[in-house]
Amino acid sequence: MEFNFKITGENIEKSKGDDKMKKKTLISIILIIIFPMILNNSVFAKDIDSYTEKEIYNILLIGKDGIGCKTSRADTMIILTIDNKNKALKLTSIARDTLVYIPGKGYDKVNHSFSYGGCDLLLKTINNNFNLDLKDYAIVDFKSFVDVINVLGGVEVNIEDREVEGLNKVIDACYGLEIENKGNNIEYITSSGNHLLNGYQALAYCRLRKIDNCFYRDARQRKILESLAYKLSKVSVFKYPELIKILLKHVNVSVSPDKILDLAIISRDLTNYKIKQLEFPSNEYREDGRLKRNSQYVIKWEKDKNLKILHDFIYN
Repeated sequence: MEFNFKITGENIEKSKGDDKMKKKTLISIILIIIFPMILNNSVFAKDIDSYTEKEIYNILLIGKDGIGCKTSRADTMIILTIDNKNKALKLTSIARDTLVYIPGKGYDKVNHSFSYGGCDLLLKTINNNFNLDLKDYAIVDFKSFVDVINVLGGVEVNIEDREVEGLNKVIDACYGLEIENKGNNIEYITSSGNHLLNGYQALAYCRLRKIDNCFYRDARQRKILESLAYKLSKVSVFKYPELIKILLKHVNVSVSPDKILDLAIISRDLTNYKIKQLEFPSNEYREDGRLKRNSQYVIKWEKDKNLKILHDFIYN
């Protein structure tokens, strides 16, 4: 298998969603006022279609390791696609060990770009290597992720038998992130099956990988987001503004509150459709490897075939 890491001038058609979905706060207020009428008639989907102009919007979800560390790496990178054109919510995990060219740094793991230059460099690295045009992001660290899950009242996840023992070991570590919780009141998972996970348990579930590998871990992270999306779809839209206000205390986002409200309303409708998921790079066109200069583990990938899969998934 040959791997081509040369950066080319390929470009995809840029999504027009970012510009066209910029609405004034007044529109959000009006939507809240008229929602009793919208929710009680059959033209709800039609109204939402007209409102968003049938576009595709992408935002990069970043989970950084540690708590409040300035030099953190991007432990989790998931592109959330709100696709009102093709009626879907999509989650694309970017494997953190993916070998890419980082501007000014050379070839390295994609998640290292965040520690080198924060969101700006991470977005630039992803856009340059994967021919995308991501502009917006949302960031949580370990502590803020725990807080978000707890604010939302937990997240329901189906735990497999093979995950229980390993998960409890990581739960120990997650409760120990904060001095006041270290060794105190730890809630373990005692069986397989559906569980309502609290913040620490959900964080442990997202970090669990020693029982299998990083790709399974990415799938577990998408599983958490999928469960949260369905849970939020059951929340009354009248509660969205206050909920967004609370969540923004724990999440660093590049998006305005009124735009978040717009997107939340669209996403609520799209959860009626199956949430689609992708792991990047594709299993068929990637392989493990090590860098010669430092023996660092990386994931090598075949560019042309992987980018076709990625672009087809996001935009078609």
